[in-house]
Amino acid sequence: MSKPRQRLLGTAGRLFGERGYECVGINEIIAKAEIAKATFYQHFPSKEALCAEWLRSEMASFSALHQELLDDPRPARKKIAEMFDQLCCYVEESGFNGCPFCVTSTMIGTDSEIREVILNFRERSRSFWHSIARELGLKGAAARNLGDAWLLLHTGAITESQSVGGVWPVEQAKKAALTLADAAVA
Repeated sequence: MSKPRQRLLGTAGRLFGERGYECVGINEIIAKAEIAKATFYQHFPSKEALCAEWLRSEMASFSALHQELLDDPRPARKKIAEMFDQLCCYVEESGFNGCPFCVTSTMIGTDSEIREVILNFRERSRSFWHSIARELGLKGAAARNLGDAWLLLHTGAITESQSVGGVWPVEQAKKAALTLADAAVA
């Protein structure tokens, strides 16, 4: 990846993460990335395309973590705890900016290229949690229901952490997720 492209993605990601997609303009991104406007348009046809690419890179990072955990031989319960521990670190390191996919989804139209990236990420995340539920021995609807509950706890925890500027929602969601896991195998 070219250095100007990397700077654009890094700068846009930081600004979108801090203030949201709608609150950041192309001119600010260009100025803070220290590139020419023509260089921006060599790499991205629009701010929307830049945001979609940033979210794809975020999705790749999350997908790598998901795959790493699925490949890990540890019990499912430890993987669940790891996901919430990682989330705790993420919300603190991001300054409680929230989930980039959730925050961005509130600022775009339904026909946006960005919406497709967000929906793709959500389906991948949902599939990950369903896989963890299957590792507990659940099948069919039971695995889907438990996986969906974990997804909602995870997403809700990051959203509430953003609202309160603290990690306690993630810690409580982790406890609830582990309680659900224990109940599923009892």
